[in-house]
Amino acid sequence: MLRSAVRRVPHPHLVLPLVLAQIVLGAVVLEQATVDTPAVREVPAFGRARVAPDLAPVAGAEREAGVRALLAARGAAVRDRDRAAFLATVDPSSTAFLARQAALFDALADVPLDGWEYVLDPDREQPPDPALDAVRGEGWWAPAVSLRYRLAGFDDQPAVEEQWLTLVPRGGRWLVAADDDFAATGAPTTRGLWDSGPVVGVSRSRVLVLGHPGDDALLRQVASSVQAAVPRVSAVWGEDWAQRVVVLVPRTPQELAALVPHGGDLSQIAALATADVAAAPGGLPVGDRVVVNPSTFLRLGPTGRRVVLTHEVTHVASRSATGAAVPTWLVEGLADVVGYRGADVPLSVAARDLQADVRAGRLPQQLPDDDAFDGGSPSLTSVYEQAWLAVSLLVDRYGEARAVELYRAVGRAEDAAGVERAFEEQLGTTLPAFTRAWRASLRARLR
Repeated sequence: MLRSAVRRVPHPHLVLPLVLAQIVLGAVVLEQATVDTPAVREVPAFGRARVAPDLAPVAGAEREAGVRALLAARGAAVRDRDRAAFLATVDPSSTAFLARQAALFDALADVPLDGWEYVLDPDREQPPDPALDAVRGEGWWAPAVSLRYRLAGFDDQPAVEEQWLTLVPRGGRWLVAADDDFAATGAPTTRGLWDSGPVVGVSRSRVLVLGHPGDDALLRQVASSVQAAVPRVSAVWGEDWAQRVVVLVPRTPQELAALVPHGGDLSQIAALATADVAAAPGGLPVGDRVVVNPSTFLRLGPTGRRVVLTHEVTHVASRSATGAAVPTWLVEGLADVVGYRGADVPLSVAARDLQADVRAGRLPQQLPDDDAFDGGSPSLTSVYEQAWLAVSLLVDRYGEARAVELYRAVGRAEDAAGVERAFEEQLGTTLPAFTRAWRASLRARLR
């Protein structure tokens, strides 16, 4: 999903329905579970107190130069680990915000950064707001700002996160007064783990897991599981991807919702893969991350955790080849094929919901469309099972290598017609013919 603005979004295809796996007397039992809907973040209403401006409105060029100097100082302070210099960029009259910024800076202490800068886009800005004048003073400015940072050893290109900062003139210079004045009007500042408290990391070869102190056992477990998933994914997809994975482990559903603000309903999601979609040449995503939802992930058994994490690592590997025309069933189906590969999960367990549908006379008529993968759908598990068995059929008929080549060819397609051509050129069949074969396979395998 490409957006003109830079913001952290889950790939529209990159969610996995919650599958809770428990090993009971040697059998894998899968059951549906839900979690509380993430709470809606409340944004305080503007107060009534008027703040007198220190400066008259500044001419555009002078203002822009002052703000660029502020942002440069702010980025340098983080890179240099200079707490005093960082807090010197914050309006001291915004006492609550100043305290949050101090906590944010402290939370970054153990994050392995290899770059941190703020980039100004003066051509995009928030409109005038008399109510905000009464709080921040006249002359405030809220242009688009992007935070660009790299995690050492993992980000070849900077991750990009959109910031909507309220900038104010104070004493002949510009300072940051807030980063949430526009959240309620659809322009939130993207949040990182460091916005929720101190961050710690666990490293393995090619894997970095970031979370919070006190969750060390979970972080180590996730790190080991993802480390094992990387070669499993490469065995199918190939080695032409970074083969490095960053995992974020928030502590609460609220923190998860803040990390993935455009993720929709995450109540059935144990983990998801995200990227920063930037308006950059080629539109290539940056900042690939796997985000774990502990409140559901922790209820998985060992097999379920393995399947989920391998599924998400597959998305990281295949993302650069996943063009806008790739149907969701192919994206999710391939990730499930790789996830289940070698896991020895019986078909009657892995396709339980779809089997119940087929036996009840509800054989799917078509491959699931993209909308069917909405996180709030009551039939989400069955939809994922449909996708899995569709790609499983491709692998059974043509082999893993040709199934991956089909995926890559579909990824290069620009539209639905291109997807059709990819099926014809790669497999010598048509998408309608494959759909008929898939329906026949479901009928035969699940009746």
